[in-house]
Amino acid sequence: MTMARLANAMTMDRATVGHNLRPLERDGLLHITISAADRRAREVAITDRGYAVLLAAHSAWQLAQAGFESAFGAQEAAELRTLMDRVIEAPLPHTASPLRPKVTAPRAAVDAIRSRRRIADRRA
Repeated sequence: MTMARLANAMTMDRATVGHNLRPLERDGLLHITISAADRRAREVAITDRGYAVLLAAHSAWQLAQAGFESAFGAQEAAELRTLMDRVIEAPLPHTASPLRPKVTAPRAAVDAIRSRRRIADRRA
């Protein structure tokens, strides 16, 4: 599976998925290779060791799911899962990251704001 397809399935950014997969690759749980079909794409494949770890973790996952259903009841747990599916598939608008806002103000206004910040920093 390509990293982009995996990111899409997980509703995550491809770069974030790539960053999070690197330690799993380092630990021998999966392989990341360049796609033969498209050299820009990266293929992700689980290793035998990764599959063994996945199988070993499955019983803990089942226990966690049982605890979730015990806490909420089977019907409410199913409703919560359905609601989360709807959240994931909701057609939300794409917006600029709040961590990197685009500066659309004129250059003079940006310079004035920076100047005020420098003056305020000196006074503090």
